[in-house]
Amino acid sequence: MFKKNYYCLIAGLPDLFFDELKSEITPVSFRRILKNDLIPADFEFVRMLFYPDDNDNLLNQIFDSGATFNCSGNFAKKFLDEQIENPTEIPEYMIQFLKWIKNKDIKQHHLLAENKLHTLFNEYAVKIKNRFLRDWFLFDLKINNLITAFHCLSYKYEMSEHLIHTEETNVMNSLLLENRLKPEYFDDEIPFASEIIRVIETDMKMIEKEKNIDKIKWNYLDEQTFFFYFTIEKILSYTIKLKMIERWTKLDKKTGKELLEKLLTELKTSYVFPEEFSVAK
Repeated sequence: MFKKNYYCLIAGLPDLFFDELKSEITPVSFRRILKNDLIPADFEFVRMLFYPDDNDNLLNQIFDSGATFNCSGNFAKKFLDEQIENPTEIPEYMIQFLKWIKNKDIKQHHLLAENKLHTLFNEYAVKIKNRFLRDWFLFDLKINNLITAFHCLSYKYEMSEHLIHTEETNVMNSLLLENRLKPEYFDDEIPFASEIIRVIETDMKMIEKEKNIDKIKWNYLDEQTFFFYFTIEKILSYTIKLKMIERWTKLDKKTGKELLEKLLTELKTSYVFPEEFSVAK
């Protein structure tokens, strides 16, 4: 399939969007820029990365949780409220969710609704017409299920109620439910399986575990986009990393700054035009 190349955008990312850490770009700001620079089909892939924020907002609005509205989502609060009443202009999986929840008396069953929405989202995500993005969402889901499984074992929760079940996670979830937790069982199910499980099993503090898991995700993104030079995959990976950095900036300013500096360094050293694109040939 033909892919659009974004030579200037990708090659110029550090110069265009960063000023020696003095003007840090946010994922939302980056999305706003991309809306003008990407073809519509590619921009829809970018929007997909922000649907988890919309999912959180949707749940918070339905359950009236009082949580602060997450402005990183694609949809404004007023629009989302209107769609809850009359869902016509939101993704199909959200419409399915609203139809499912409409006649259910589950105001006290937030977990059930959350799992249903996340399941519908992930079933929707694996149908995306971009392999990199499909694989990313599945990778992220499987990591979350692994973490959830170990937490359930530690705190004696019913694991089957907390895992997200989709067709793509059937094999892995079966292993988890059977308590077959040796890393080698998961080598064919998820990249970096041994590293992920090693982090989960350590006795380090939870925030340190999360940092190490994000480091694995970062390495996964680098590996998966190594041979994508100027296509949407590079931009999607960059957006995911920005979202990671923003999260850590909010949790830990020092950690966020370190991640941002690492991202800048990688961009400055890795965006070298491959020989086949050289204008000097």
